[in-house]
Amino acid sequence: MVTPIGRLDRLPGCDSAVGASLPKDGVAFRDSDGTTTALDKHGLEELMSCIFISHLLFEERILQGRDFWSFPPPVSPTMPFGSVPSSEALGCAELLRRGHFMYESTCVSHIGVVDGVDVGLGLFAQVAILANSCLGEYTGVVRQRRQEEDDNYSYALPVVEPDLVVCARDYGNLCRLINHSDDGWNAELLSVHHEGLLHVVCRVARAIAAGEQILIHYGARYWLPESRRCISLKSPQ
Repeated sequence: MVTPIGRLDRLPGCDSAVGASLPKDGVAFRDSDGTTTALDKHGLEELMSCIFISHLLFEERILQGRDFWSFPPPVSPTMPFGSVPSSEALGCAELLRRGHFMYESTCVSHIGVVDGVDVGLGLFAQVAILANSCLGEYTGVVRQRRQEEDDNYSYALPVVEPDLVVCARDYGNLCRLINHSDDGWNAELLSVHHEGLLHVVCRVARAIAAGEQILIHYGARYWLPESRRCISLKSPQ
């Protein structure tokens, strides 16, 4: 099975090949009053204000060309992606091919106001999750960074030229709901090369207990715009 890849210029909405592969029972959502319901794809898209996808989209065909990308050294014929690990080495190749996510182990929850700021949604563990588990791929649109935009949902790829990001603002999955923590993060986003292209996966950095919020560190670059402020998040009691 080859990993599905989509292109925006081919999509009137969202191609079925890159569309969400959700469990038949839906995705668990816990509201602010503690009520838990199961959401289907349509319900998730309304909640997240984006089109839900399980695989990457590319804004332009040219961006799918490996020869169009330049990586920082060390780069060689035997290491064309430099120090970026492979999906096989990280154990996530099949996950990427099938668009899998740890839906049964996670729950979307409404967090609300923290330190005077409406944080909105977050992703939580429903059961204990082992360290080094891959939750799923950070999906979105691979495109060149637009300097004039302050995009909260873009993850920079390790490419020197062009300046590429995976943007989950309009298309994405549950990874776009993962919040930031300065020192309490328990997961991380990692770039991997897979079938000749770069992907981003969310890997658990330490064991996560049931009920604990899944958190990553967004990185220093994210906090450069003055409009953003850092909030250390804790799971609601």
